[in-house]
Amino acid sequence: MATAILGMQWGDEGKGKITHLLAREADMVVRYNGGPNAGHTVIDRGEKFGIHLLPMGCFYRDARCVLASGMVIDIPILREEYGLIANHLKWEPEIVIAENAHVILPYHRLLEELEGGGARIGTTRRGIGPAYRDKVARVGIRADDLLYPVRLRKKLAQKISILKRAWPGSPELSSLSTDLLAKDLLASAEPFLGSIRNAIPIIAQALNRGENVLFEGAQGALLDLDFGTYPFVTSSSTTFAGLGNAIGIPLPQIDCRVGVMKAYTTRVGRGPFPTRITDKLGDFLQQAGNEFGVTTGRPRDCGWLDLVALKYAVALNDPTTLAITKLDVLSGLDEIRMCGAYQLEGRETNTFSGSAEQLALCEPIYESISGWKEDIRGVTDYESLPRAARAYIERISQELQAPIGIVSTGPSPEETINISFDRY
Repeated sequence: MATAILGMQWGDEGKGKITHLLAREADMVVRYNGGPNAGHTVIDRGEKFGIHLLPMGCFYRDARCVLASGMVIDIPILREEYGLIANHLKWEPEIVIAENAHVILPYHRLLEELEGGGARIGTTRRGIGPAYRDKVARVGIRADDLLYPVRLRKKLAQKISILKRAWPGSPELSSLSTDLLAKDLLASAEPFLGSIRNAIPIIAQALNRGENVLFEGAQGALLDLDFGTYPFVTSSSTTFAGLGNAIGIPLPQIDCRVGVMKAYTTRVGRGPFPTRITDKLGDFLQQAGNEFGVTTGRPRDCGWLDLVALKYAVALNDPTTLAITKLDVLSGLDEIRMCGAYQLEGRETNTFSGSAEQLALCEPIYESISGWKEDIRGVTDYESLPRAARAYIERISQELQAPIGIVSTGPSPEETINISFDRY
């Protein structure tokens, strides 16, 4: 059985916990997009981790982990992360690095700062955009280049020459040394050289054998390069449509598509956010939900649930089930609001626009529903939830026309409700 984990909002939906839970039963976990701009917070064996590159299968001895070609990989970060997890587990996870996955180099981060793109659209400034741009421009460094040092140095020399001509006034770029860069990169990559392989047949064979393969997505649908709130988006495809291209298998048969969404909405960085709460309630949600970025530590803006945006994300991904996270954060509120439509230039609309300029003009039209006072942190049985909490869940399911199979009531793996799909 194949399962895909997909974000339904602007990322930060809690995909890490859901993936970590489902990875318990996986034979293979494939991370298929993004790079260290993504961060998954997980609690494993009582210890909290922020994971940026390794698939969640790294916590389970029997799961093979694949870093697919849709990713951009920062090798020193991967090595640090791998060492941390191996020390935690007392054994080394099995990983495969796709030979055609691209590598992030120090000059990618420098370029992001020099060009000001990170500040303009609020990126994590991890060099993600420049690395994907090199991929498209056919001047990138791929994982398989690390297996051939002479070829690697030649490609690095060509790229560094281009950078120095383009930025003659940059002392950081002018001081780049091909030999030093290659030496540092190869030293960091040395433990992983035996893991660099053609990942396509490895994934395909697992699917053909009927293994439990879990595809782990990063960011969320509203950050998709093509269908998100452009230009305030990431540099890869974050929707289900991009999965096949990212792993090299056209139209893979995915039996279960889990759309992960928060019980409210958050956004980090810049870009339009119609349901943003700007008063003390927004601060309350931020603190109660620990809404601070895993990668950068930046505070996330918080807002009410945006059904217009969610319906758009559901249409893009066609999830077979939904997972709602951080329902416990809403406990104690007398009233919960949901946005079911926008006011745009004097008229009501329920259409979500991927144009940042157009979305910035939208004002939310809210409906208020009853909240609940009970603390639901750690509840594991659906019927034990307050009636108002169950009504909220069921209303979301009805609006989105998708069953809700998982409800998270806290950050720990045990703080989870599994709901029978036949309830709806």
